[in-house]
Amino acid sequence: MANKGSLVLGTTLGVGAVLAAGVAAYFFGQTKSGKLTAKKIKDTAIDLSKDISKRVHVIKKISQKKYDEIVEQVVDEYAAQKKVGTGTVKSLKRDLKTHWKLVQRELKRK
Repeated sequence: MANKGSLVLGTTLGVGAVLAAGVAAYFFGQTKSGKLTAKKIKDTAIDLSKDISKRVHVIKKISQKKYDEIVEQVVDEYAAQKKVGTGTVKSLKRDLKTHWKLVQRELKRK
């Protein structure tokens, strides 16, 4: 039987993986210049996903509304830090919000 620490870590990694896949799919489908900066984008996507995942796990019962609020907040923070281009903020938020059902399913499995 897994201890509570490994269960939380496993869930965090599972949700993070779902989010990272969505973010990566969004970015890698962009222009040639986007493809040339794939490493930087991938690193940012992973960091963004981890931040969202950590905040999701702090809340015991998360709703879609709260998940959407977390996505808004984290993406806005990344935009303010210039880790995400201002031209992609709206699309990125919309894309991340579409992953709610996957995140919810992953949380229920743990």
